[in-house]
Amino acid sequence: MSIETLKLCGIIILLAPLAAAVVAGALGTRVLKSQTHWVTILGVGSAFTCSCLVFNQVVGAPAGESMATIPIYDWIPNATASMFRVELLIDPLTSLMLLVVTGVALLVVIYSRDYMRDHGQPERGYERFFAFLALFVFSMCALVLGGNFILLYLGWEAVGLCSYLLIGFYYDRPTAAAAAKKAFLVNRVGDFGFGLGILLIYLTFGSLEYTAVFDMVSRGVDAAGNTVPSSTITTIALLLLCGACGKSAQLPLHVWLPDAMEGPSPVSALIHAATMVTAGIYMIARCGAIFSASATAMTVVAVIGAVTALFAATIALVQTDMKRILAYSTISQLGYMVLGAGVYAADSAVFHLFTHAFFKALLFLGAGSVMHAMGGIIDLRQFGGLRRVLPWTFRTFVIGSLALAGFPLFSGFFSKDEIIHHALTASPVLGVMALVTAALTAFYTFRMVFLAFWGRERIPEGVHAHESGGWMLAPLMILSVGAVFAGYLGVHAVGGGFHEFLAPVFEHTFAAHRHVTHVAGVEPTLWDEYGLMVVSGAIAILAIALAYVLYVPQRWFPALVKASAVRTHRTLWNKYYVDELYDAGLVSPARRAGRVCVGLDDYLIDGLVWLATAIPRGLGYSARVLQSGFLQGYGVSMVAGIAIIMMFVFWS
Repeated sequence: MSIETLKLCGIIILLAPLAAAVVAGALGTRVLKSQTHWVTILGVGSAFTCSCLVFNQVVGAPAGESMATIPIYDWIPNATASMFRVELLIDPLTSLMLLVVTGVALLVVIYSRDYMRDHGQPERGYERFFAFLALFVFSMCALVLGGNFILLYLGWEAVGLCSYLLIGFYYDRPTAAAAAKKAFLVNRVGDFGFGLGILLIYLTFGSLEYTAVFDMVSRGVDAAGNTVPSSTITTIALLLLCGACGKSAQLPLHVWLPDAMEGPSPVSALIHAATMVTAGIYMIARCGAIFSASATAMTVVAVIGAVTALFAATIALVQTDMKRILAYSTISQLGYMVLGAGVYAADSAVFHLFTHAFFKALLFLGAGSVMHAMGGIIDLRQFGGLRRVLPWTFRTFVIGSLALAGFPLFSGFFSKDEIIHHALTASPVLGVMALVTAALTAFYTFRMVFLAFWGRERIPEGVHAHESGGWMLAPLMILSVGAVFAGYLGVHAVGGGFHEFLAPVFEHTFAAHRHVTHVAGVEPTLWDEYGLMVVSGAIAILAIALAYVLYVPQRWFPALVKASAVRTHRTLWNKYYVDELYDAGLVSPARRAGRVCVGLDDYLIDGLVWLATAIPRGLGYSARVLQSGFLQGYGVSMVAGIAIIMMFVFWS
């Protein structure tokens, strides 16, 4: 690899979107106005082009030379060494993540050109939106490219800030403002643990550089050469996992993601489906040396992933808002990725991250196209039969749904099947949970499809339904291609290039601890190789068929089930009352404590301050009566004072 080329490309990847954000923010409202999108397209497009060059450099590197740490400058030097160095880490995982982030972001920016013009944003919202998008791309690229934990944390927090700004983009809506605040506060909980984990890394190993820390973890020693207790490694891993649970919306910090759908649909596609929420998955994969060194931490990771995947899938069964269904689907799919990492199949987790970026961004943008056509309405109870009204949106949405459902030969089928396979090998319980989640995913996905696009045509009153324009349809079609074919990059029959590409990143961490699936020297049978693939494909097909029967010819049956299981439906509709539990156990007590603190400040503290100043003020009021302003009075006072002094002198 050419280090100079990589260094130049890395700097451009960071600076191009940042410059676009600055220009769009500074000149958008005065000069660029309705053309502001071109600045962001240029900035993100430049980052994507350089990401392709970086990827090409990594792919073409000789064996064993696909990783490089590139120093940029020493930020805080001292007499002996750099206390903190700004450096870039280039390896297969970085190059792949850069392609996903910048590629999806570029398509979302193009899509937003038409979408944001037709949705009532606040004054100067169009320019502000594109400035925020560019700032987000910069933040995510900084997170991915950083070569140490400090840069990772800076990018991590910057991404959280951009998420807050974009979720609350429609700040004049109380629901959007509340959703932005909720996302920010919930992520602060996870980020607090994440920050503590980084501090413990520094206290233990005396460094925050990836290469140095991971080398010491692999040898089980600290900077002084002393053995590091396994409990310390486990604590570090669990603290880092707190950050992943916040950013990647895992239990119990998942509650912010469904409410984040209050932001514009392009925001949902970019931040809350394809990029930001995968930051936690990337962090776990990047810190594989730490996580794989603790069997306890890996068990916790796997259990959290499996439970989150199943938990969110059950909630999605009864939702009626298309974007919320997709939000719970995102939580569930992120659970799959965390499960994959927890059973030492991080390459499969990243593979699912890669395929998921295509079909989930496609589905969110497709939901945005439906919302665009329905005048902002996204509730499935208010429209239906749209396949003739929105033919291209319908076709692309079905492709994305097939990929999400794990339909055979679509991208999601291959990546999800790998995770289920590794989960079954590690633990039958986790594997069964993953299979049940797969069945539920196929069912609720096509429940949404059949309710929106099948049946008689129903359009909300006063809405002029119409297909989206070329700026919105072109990204949908490009993402559709990825939703169909991206999975073939991991198929062994065509070389299995995806996993071989990532092998240098995981061969000494996750892969070294992975459960062996076959006995050495024994050839696997045809069922061993393809049995699970057949089972998972059949489950997806049967679940889709069941959804068709229940929501096309037999639409009365779901209503009967709902009436027969009122409590279960109400529990799922209210998301297992997790928000209510948080409100009762945390939010309301915190508010009451806040009111008590305000009362103490207003009455006790202010009262003490008033009392401390009462005596000087009283003396001042008493002395003020002597200052009448009349010269006669002052003369009498002077004479009286002199007389008193003379009497005192003569008397003494």
